[in-house]
Amino acid sequence: MPDPKRTVIIIPARGGSKRLPGKNIRLLGGKPLIHHAIDVALAAAPWARVVVSTDDAQIKAVALQRPGIVVDDRPPELAVDATKTEDVLGELLDRPTYQDFDVVGKLLPTCPLRTSAQVRTAFDTLDKSIDAVVSFTPYEFPAQLAITFDDSLMMKSIFGTSPLISGNFRTQDQLPSYRPNGGVYFAWADFFRNTRSFYVGKTKGMLMPRANSVDIDYGEDFEYAQYMIDSGQVKPEGPSP
Repeated sequence: MPDPKRTVIIIPARGGSKRLPGKNIRLLGGKPLIHHAIDVALAAAPWARVVVSTDDAQIKAVALQRPGIVVDDRPPELAVDATKTEDVLGELLDRPTYQDFDVVGKLLPTCPLRTSAQVRTAFDTLDKSIDAVVSFTPYEFPAQLAITFDDSLMMKSIFGTSPLISGNFRTQDQLPSYRPNGGVYFAWADFFRNTRSFYVGKTKGMLMPRANSVDIDYGEDFEYAQYMIDSGQVKPEGPSP
């Protein structure tokens, strides 16, 4: 089992969202989106270092309203649209001040309905027999039935021969398929330093219900997350708004 005190959990929160401006500080359930990730991290891992990486002064100010965290001012070259969160984590882990950490975690602010229990379960799952643990949720519809179109809108299969073509397109006949939900990522820090990935080694999945897997990219995603809270289907953790 990993040493809890040698764990760093990083919450990447860049400013300048194009699809949903200001989303990381937009109020969800009465508190800023970024606070949902921070509160869950602190509840799940009070022994870890929790770091918010941001290039945005407003996000920094809002994040610092929660005691017990560190805000890292992201280098400008890692604050562009093309930047991957793995690049942000890797740059932090390569610094001399982060060399003593054995485990790295990532919590995306855009998955605000995850629970501290789910984060702790993922952490407890990491052992020396695997390289990483990542949370997944079922696809809403069998991925095997996915297709694309060419320039003239003619249907093309994505995964070999589509069941739509073979005729075996009953949804109950398809193998279950899952997607990463952005909820929880943990890996051994040395593995991540070498690969810049949670996926290229022995990655174990942790399944999360769809109710906890809302991924906020657009305004309608935000509205759906608010509905889930208002309807009592999920309950945010941490201090009240």
